[in-house]
Amino acid sequence: MSNYFSKYNKIEFGICLLILCLSLQTGFSTLYAGENIDSDELDKEKNATLNKLNLLGYILTKSKRTKEVQASGNAEAISILGMAFQHYNEAKIFMGKKDYKKSDAEIQKSLQRISVSFRMVVDKEREAEISGEQYKLLYSRVKNFNDLFNQLPADKVKGILDSEQVNLLIKKAESLYATGDSKMALEPLEKAADMLEQALSDARKNETVVYSLDFSTPEDEYDYELERNDNYTLLANMILDNNSVENRKKLPLIRMLMNKNEELVVEAEKQFVDGKIKTAITLLEKGNKTLVRALRLGGLTL
Repeated sequence: MSNYFSKYNKIEFGICLLILCLSLQTGFSTLYAGENIDSDELDKEKNATLNKLNLLGYILTKSKRTKEVQASGNAEAISILGMAFQHYNEAKIFMGKKDYKKSDAEIQKSLQRISVSFRMVVDKEREAEISGEQYKLLYSRVKNFNDLFNQLPADKVKGILDSEQVNLLIKKAESLYATGDSKMALEPLEKAADMLEQALSDARKNETVVYSLDFSTPEDEYDYELERNDNYTLLANMILDNNSVENRKKLPLIRMLMNKNEELVVEAEKQFVDGKIKTAITLLEKGNKTLVRALRLGGLTL
């Protein structure tokens, strides 16, 4: 989740910047009602400082994030938040003395403390949102891996994957996700992805061995490459049909590679009809490599 924390820090920093911008707005519902005098009677410095003080008070006493920090059990974060309250109280004292510059300085110190304490405690809703996005991406990847594995010839994959265990892991992940625990659902899904990826790698090695031993005629080799091409094309079409968020920007390139493969297959079939079987096989191999590139773009590891 390291990317999450990096992203989260940026979000909190943005929140603090937003706080400073919003604090310049007037008309904010005040917690400091005793000082809510008509703006005509206030100079600009007092008016701006008062609005900041009102907003700061709202953050410290009403905001959900403050309550999350206080309930987090994180002693350091709670201590820093306590310092923010101290600066807030100092700001109110200086405000009462009409020392607006010192009041504003205490407000800035308080906001800085708030920002630090907020960053130290995970935003549960944001964490759930991010883990939900990660689940959807990983689930799509596992589905693609599983579909690819199921398309491989049975004699090439015998004994290299515990399909029952993979299905159990997927069902466990689906069950956890259905209860709203997307973070916990990631663990079984990651295990399933690892198992499938390893199985695909092993199947590829087995395929290479069979390739070098099983072909008794060039025609058999041609048929084998053509079957591989059909399977890869089927998977590539599934990626196009899925149209998932992570693949959307890659679809034009995937289509381009599929079109290139189609041209190679058409030429290979012509060469085969003309009796140039070795040339046809070479063209199909190029087509298969092209499709593998397309599948990798779609999240499949081959």
